[in-house]
Amino acid sequence: MPEAKRPTVDEVLAGAVHTIENQLLPNLEDTWARAAASQLMGTLEYARGLIAGDEHVDARVDAVEAVIADLLRDHPGLEAVLEGSGGETRGFTVLDQASRLLSHAVANDSAEADAIRERLRPLIVQQATDTLNETMPMLMAFGGRPRRVER
Repeated sequence: MPEAKRPTVDEVLAGAVHTIENQLLPNLEDTWARAAASQLMGTLEYARGLIAGDEHVDARVDAVEAVIADLLRDHPGLEAVLEGSGGETRGFTVLDQASRLLSHAVANDSAEADAIRERLRPLIVQQATDTLNETMPMLMAFGGRPRRVER
């Protein structure tokens, strides 16, 4: 007979979602309680996703920082756009710089603006899409799409 093992964190969270969905939610009459249960399920599903993957923040900051460094190397005039940029952390500073560069490129027809649109914008859009996909279970639950439960 195999040895009993402790459940993984993911198994515990999956069990909690299953219990809420199949035991609690069908028996809740109050609309607010049903909405809260649905939101709790979305939060637990989001937690499962966080636990399953690695934290991408450092890699994302590194990628944006590298593109900005390349842009500054190729277009030294962009240094003026970044004057005064900063933030509490390296990540906030890099995002502030990215924001300033993207804003600069909006109504600008220069080669440096084209480079920003070609190199920085697609990276920021991809990172935003990835973040949205990671948080979607929670966002959908909080956004008013509670699960349908047969009564």
